[in-house]
Amino acid sequence: MLGRMLNQHSQIHTLEELHFFEQMVDASATLEREVWTRQASLDAIQRLLTSARDNIFASLKPGEYKTECETILGRASNPDIISVYEETLAYLTAEAGKRIPCEQTPRYLYVSDEILETMPNAVIISMVRDPRAVLASQKNKWKRYGIARDRMPLFWAIRAWINYHPVTMSLMWASASRQARKLKDHPRSVVVKYEDLLTNTEHELRRICELAGVPFEKSMEEVALIGSSTASDRPDQYGVDASRIYAWQKGSLSAAELSICERVLRAELEYWGFEKVSAPLPVYRYVFFFLSFIFKSSAALLLNFSRFKSLAETIRRRVLN
Repeated sequence: MLGRMLNQHSQIHTLEELHFFEQMVDASATLEREVWTRQASLDAIQRLLTSARDNIFASLKPGEYKTECETILGRASNPDIISVYEETLAYLTAEAGKRIPCEQTPRYLYVSDEILETMPNAVIISMVRDPRAVLASQKNKWKRYGIARDRMPLFWAIRAWINYHPVTMSLMWASASRQARKLKDHPRSVVVKYEDLLTNTEHELRRICELAGVPFEKSMEEVALIGSSTASDRPDQYGVDASRIYAWQKGSLSAAELSICERVLRAELEYWGFEKVSAPLPVYRYVFFFLSFIFKSSAALLLNFSRFKSLAETIRRRVLN
């Protein structure tokens, strides 16, 4: 939603999720501004162009965008992979008639230090949302396959279902929250609560625009009501639906899921001002979730192995940060 809002700005072009950092380059390659072979750089550019123009699930076609890839590589200020990435974003943004690219891949939160150090013109927006709403969204994420099966493979839906577990999602939210808290006072970062964006939209968008060095534009608030995991798309309706703040309270999560989330995230909920709503439950109500956690967490590791350049580094950043 925020990506679509920013894309409404006359100077900002929001791209599809590109999954460049962590998946294509790891943290050390980012910091060292690693220089790849010419062919490897061209392959990376093709992957970025394909993801931007189709989506992250789209397969590469041999020779597609060959001329453009050569052009982009030739324009890169330096031969390192970060300069190549920046030039690719600049190319796609200029193609859209704008000047500021906006990347919206969530996992970049975990390489924010490297991004800020190697890309001095970059700013980072961290979105914080009530973890119970996040759990409800992730629980139903696989159902998006029924809406957009032409854009995503069945494997994505299976992986999304496997990835969801209230313990896993709560631990991941806690990790992301700690990372966002570190960024809160950085001069090139802003943290925005989802709930504040829906209830005080203009104020929050002005904060983001100030950070990005662009004037606020009223058109940013006029976005199509699409993309929710728990509600039907309404592409013919525009604006902000503040009722989405409380959607998770309408039965999306079981009493045990709510209790698990609030137990795991007690300190983080308090820090961000989210009130607890669950009541204590007898121990036997948690047995199923304990058993399923063992199965799902193991399966998730296997299904997500290829999504990261270094799985060990990825786990370290999420567990030890």
